[in-house]
Parts: sequence; structure tokens; C-alpha cells
Amino acid sequence: MLLETIERVNRLRQQALSDPEFIQSAKAHEKALKDQSYHYAAKTKSAKQRKDRSLADIYQQAEFGHRSESSKH
Repeated sequence: MLLETIERVNRLRQQALSDPEFIQSAKAHEKALKDQSYHYAAKTKSAKQRKDRSLADIYQQAEFGHRSESSKH
């Protein structure tokens, strides 16, 4: 069953690649994707970069309680 599906997909792929209209459509689609990804990439670069912080920096203001010796798990 899997082999039949692979063979069918391969035949359809070869048929599509021999069709000039399909090739032209695929190139137009590829160009549209590149243009779209370029616009999205430009927008993300304007975002403010986050500074790396250590856990000590993040929790500097926090107070942690101490466990009493009598409580055991």
C-alpha cells in the first residue's frame, strides 16, 4: 500500500514537472513566498532585542522563605 502511494505520487510529480504551466505557476509561487518572507523578516528586525539575564538578576528582588526544620516530606 505504501509503495503504491509512493509510485502514484512520483508519477503525478513527474507529470506536473513536465507541464510548462505548472512550472510557471510554481516559480510565481516561489517568488511570492520570498517576497512575503522578506517583508516579515524586515518587521522582526525592528523589535527590541532582549538582554540576556541570569536567574540571579531575575530573582534579585524576590524573598524566599526558609523551610523550618520540623517540616519533612
